[in-house]
Amino acid sequence: MPSSSLYLSSLLSIIGLAQAEKFPQSLTDLHAQLKSDDGVTFDPLGVAAVLYNPRVDKSAARLYTQFDRGLFIWPHLTMIGGTLPPMQMLVERLNATMKWIHPSIKLCAQDTVMLHVRSDVSGNVFRQLPLNLSNAWLTDIISFQTSKQPGNDFVVVYVDAMYQSREERQKNVRQQLGNLTWLLTKWALDLICLVNGAMLTTGMVCGILMADLWAFTLFFLYSSHWFASVLISFTSMVKIHKPDHIKNDTQDRYAVYERDEGGTVIFKGPQKELEEWARSTWEYDRTGVKDALHWFWTLSGTFSGISSVACMVNMKGALQLAFLGVLVYSSLAEICATRIARHLQTKAHGHIFADRVLNNQTRSRAIIRATLQITRECRLKGLDWVKMGLLPPMQVFEKMQELLEEISNIEESIAIPRGLVEEKCANFLNNVDSSEQMLAQRIVDEVMETLGFLKSI
Repeated sequence: MPSSSLYLSSLLSIIGLAQAEKFPQSLTDLHAQLKSDDGVTFDPLGVAAVLYNPRVDKSAARLYTQFDRGLFIWPHLTMIGGTLPPMQMLVERLNATMKWIHPSIKLCAQDTVMLHVRSDVSGNVFRQLPLNLSNAWLTDIISFQTSKQPGNDFVVVYVDAMYQSREERQKNVRQQLGNLTWLLTKWALDLICLVNGAMLTTGMVCGILMADLWAFTLFFLYSSHWFASVLISFTSMVKIHKPDHIKNDTQDRYAVYERDEGGTVIFKGPQKELEEWARSTWEYDRTGVKDALHWFWTLSGTFSGISSVACMVNMKGALQLAFLGVLVYSSLAEICATRIARHLQTKAHGHIFADRVLNNQTRSRAIIRATLQITRECRLKGLDWVKMGLLPPMQVFEKMQELLEEISNIEESIAIPRGLVEEKCANFLNNVDSSEQMLAQRIVDEVMETLGFLKSI
């Protein structure tokens, strides 16, 4: 009876003969061949077009607001992740629980940073100030570089006109940049947009010439979305809503913003301006034209994002590289456009009264310098530090505020007499409790040093 090993060897021989038929008889008959596959495939390469990009929401919000209309037109480019905002808008519209809030309002709200402040504006009713596209000129001031003592660093900015008219802003740009420079920067933004559109149109034509249906579809949808962005740029879909009835109170008020990174920004300005700033919101006025443009932009962007994944990998290699080149160009161009726009916005605001108080060993010295030493428009006259919770409720600090107010009330057209300052400082020391005399003496020394007098008290 045959053994089990004989059956196993026979089975292996049969399998070997079957496999041998699949190979050539000799090594000389071997030839390398590429497998052709005409099926539809999907690949992560197309995801590059819809990767998350934090700059996209800001760019789309600028497109919808066009706050700087009259100065320049903001172009929304087809950069990496550029189709995410319209896709999110569509999802928000289909899935929103509060459908009376337009998705474009939420888009602009995402770009708005609420500054938590302590203020005496309207009796401390307003404790937040919105920082958004309408006051981008404040960005560099708020993000100031601190010293080695960031807790004692102040920046004071005088907010005299938060929302200026278009004519006033154009006048400021002409005065600070000149007509030629303004036109060149404005044309540079327009050229960035036109180049982006030309690249997409060229890709669509190449797709036709190369009989590549996938490439044609992709570039056609992106060209449609670019065209929708251009149409939207000719209007302001979302506007700043300012309250109609605000009391014309020109008394200076203060709003103090303490940064998490260290350093304090103090906004000084008329009650009317600061209240208008605090109460400003985004507004979308529904019209047939606006709704049609919104849906055109939303749907074209959504289809473009979907086609990025479905079409790109099935395109010819040269057109894939061309599309990636469009994404890279748009991403870099958006950074350049942001710098140009920020420069124009700052110049359009006109002269900005802002002053820094840095390198202070103590907080009291910073307060004294900000009250007596900096630019007169920015001096903190009438700011109640104790009442706003910025200093401990101690007698010495309450008396310090009175001392600084008395010195500030001295006639500004003449030099502050040293004898009068010494007299007020002596009265200050006499009115402070004995347990706080050491701190009071330090404050007096800081006052005299700030005014340039010798420490003789």
